[in-house]
Amino acid sequence: MKSSEFKNNLKKTRNFKPVIFLFFLLFTQFILNAQTANIDSLETILKKTKGEEKVKVLNTLINEYSIIDSVKSFNYFKESISISEKLNLHFHEKNTFDGLISFLVRNKKFDEAISRVKKVLEYCEKNNLKKAVGFSYSEIGYVFLKMNNYAEAEKYQNIALQKFNEIDCDYGKAAVYERLGLIYMIKNEFTEAIKYYYLALKINQRLDFIPETGTSLYHIGLTELYLSNYEKAVEYILRSLKYWEQLNYVANIWNCNELIGNIYIKLGGYRKALHYHKIALKIREDYIRWSIRNGVGSGDDIDSVNNLGIAYSFNNIAEVYLNLKKYDSAYFYAYESLKKKESKNSVASPNDIANSQLNLGNIYNKLNKYDSAVFMITKAAKTYKTLQNKSSYSEALYGLGQVYFDLRKFNEAKEYFTRGLEITKEIGDKSNEKNGYKLLSDLLLSETNYKKSLEYYKLYSEIKDSIINKESNSKIEELQIKYDVDKKEQEIKTQKALVLKKKSQLVLSLIIGGLLILVAATFIFFIQKTKKQKEKILKQEAENLRKELELKNRELVCNVSSIYVKNQVISKVAHKLSKSSENFKQANMNMIRNVIGELKQNLDETSWKEFEIRFARVHENFYKNIDKRFPDLTNTERKICAMLKLGMSSKDIASITMTQSESVDITRSRLRKKLNLTRDENLTGFLNRF
Repeated sequence: MKSSEFKNNLKKTRNFKPVIFLFFLLFTQFILNAQTANIDSLETILKKTKGEEKVKVLNTLINEYSIIDSVKSFNYFKESISISEKLNLHFHEKNTFDGLISFLVRNKKFDEAISRVKKVLEYCEKNNLKKAVGFSYSEIGYVFLKMNNYAEAEKYQNIALQKFNEIDCDYGKAAVYERLGLIYMIKNEFTEAIKYYYLALKINQRLDFIPETGTSLYHIGLTELYLSNYEKAVEYILRSLKYWEQLNYVANIWNCNELIGNIYIKLGGYRKALHYHKIALKIREDYIRWSIRNGVGSGDDIDSVNNLGIAYSFNNIAEVYLNLKKYDSAYFYAYESLKKKESKNSVASPNDIANSQLNLGNIYNKLNKYDSAVFMITKAAKTYKTLQNKSSYSEALYGLGQVYFDLRKFNEAKEYFTRGLEITKEIGDKSNEKNGYKLLSDLLLSETNYKKSLEYYKLYSEIKDSIINKESNSKIEELQIKYDVDKKEQEIKTQKALVLKKKSQLVLSLIIGGLLILVAATFIFFIQKTKKQKEKILKQEAENLRKELELKNRELVCNVSSIYVKNQVISKVAHKLSKSSENFKQANMNMIRNVIGELKQNLDETSWKEFEIRFARVHENFYKNIDKRFPDLTNTERKICAMLKLGMSSKDIASITMTQSESVDITRSRLRKKLNLTRDENLTGFLNRF
């Protein structure tokens, strides 16, 4: 831009300054008025409430006033703590502390947060509020954890634990154990972390603390993932997921799907990983849309938290695409993730930002943008080192080594690979240790040092076999199936409860009808007629529900028990025949192959006929409608359409059709083109309209 143009634009900008300033003042006043109105409403409600409900309102007021009036916030805090101590409302008492400093912690005003909690601690000690004293020390430790000062964080948590032990407060002890586990997990001391998580879990389960139990299970699953115990990780995450679905806690349902996706990344099941990460992304996006539609959770803080969740999903999806060698898609998601994390109102931690930087750096390397790759990965590595996040730091070192390896600067690459491997062995991260051996093996192979390359490759293979084996993968699949079956059974129980409720309503209607007959004889005919109509309707509803339940039971038995088990049996038979083929005469080989083929064909035909019968009972016009509109569909595609309409996953379809999930995904992609669907249109949703 020329100098004269720049001056003119600057002048125009200055002319707008008063207008902008006035707009800012009006907007600020609007926000303050809205906040004041909300506070006034809460204070009116406060006068009418008692006990636990009063504590809930007080905690909301503490949070509201913590920003604009710390004195009032503290006064409400004292009232909330007193009631909580009297009524043993441990959960709300802990939340009282969180509300007091959450705004300060989110905005990284750590010194002010510690000062505020120490003032609270002094008040609690003076008034002999013993549980609150324990929570005060724990909260100070929590602030130090957010400051990445792990020594002080651990010190204050241990003081809190001592206080809770003195008064035998189980809730407080479990809360401290959870935070100690978090400290050790961040420090990559995973064995110690699990010890504390199990202590917390034991208390939470014994006392039936539902959200706290879900949290403990989740943290154990996460730590098992870091220890490369994938089977255990999936088991605990699925157990955790049940609690969050029971509570309809969207944020943690999202977290569990994210974690299962990350486990599949470690196992090399990238398609499944992508499936779970996209489920997680959809959960988050649906929640944001629901919040906007219902006016729930508005404000910069809530928007920032939601944006961070989207950023997490984007970063994980980018990692999957990187492993699938779809670098353009990987770059798009990684770049958008980093942009959200570095936005003005972002609540992303330095570690969150570093994760996106590392991902983006690895993608730059695959795109041959080596300078950008080194720049991004180096930034991430510095952050991880500062935070003492050794596991991620070793991954960053591997990333830098890979860049130099691709540049054929083998000495630099070897140095980074070796340093990364040393760190990962130190913390016992088997997955990263495996990767380090493979990287060094490949490097030495390029240098024609075959002997040393083979040594590292053997170490790589040993760890790989110990971490990832067919038995473990089968167990993970089994756990997933059991979870899905349990979920469907729970849905059936819920429907049965609805039927019982309807029956109870019928009985109640009959009683009321009888009373009305006694009280008003003139209305007997009308009441009897109405009663019969109600009975007929309710009986029909009960019959419909019964048929629906029977149909779902048959689907469950056929899909999971019959078809899946039959296909597993034929697969095992085929596998054993193929494995033993070397013992057969050559002349018998063709016969064996024919036997295997006939078994598969007969099984497929039988399974499909059973499926066709069930499907036709419910959706008798489906084929007619879809054939009329899309006459060029093949029989296989028509079958896939039918199964998709019933909400079956690619895995379910693959089990029935004796194909791989990837083949089903390809067929689905081909179907989308034949059905002329846009990128944003959902295939299953489209088929459900037929």
